[in-house]
Amino acid sequence: MAPVRRGKEVEKRRENTVFNSSFMIKEQLDAQSVSVKDAYGDGRHVSIDVVSSAFEGQTAVNRQRMVYKAIWEELQSTVHAVDQMTTRTPAEAAAQNS
Repeated sequence: MAPVRRGKEVEKRRENTVFNSSFMIKEQLDAQSVSVKDAYGDGRHVSIDVVSSAFEGQTAVNRQRMVYKAIWEELQSTVHAVDQMTTRTPAEAAAQNS
């Protein structure tokens, strides 16, 4: 019976991590688009894609810093690593989708 409970705990942690991270990024960066995916199904490794006008004029490193700052609380508790991060401005996203 313990494996079932642990499975439910992992699923709950995964859902909370994805929701909390998405919410914080969207709120703090006024993002037009945010995608946070659980990379391995454990809620501890995530992949992030963000489109935000807040990235205008920022270097790639500064963009990543902005995202890390938005999810700092998750990084201190639940998230172990961000495996992949894509940060784009709306213009960059539109050009990529063309």
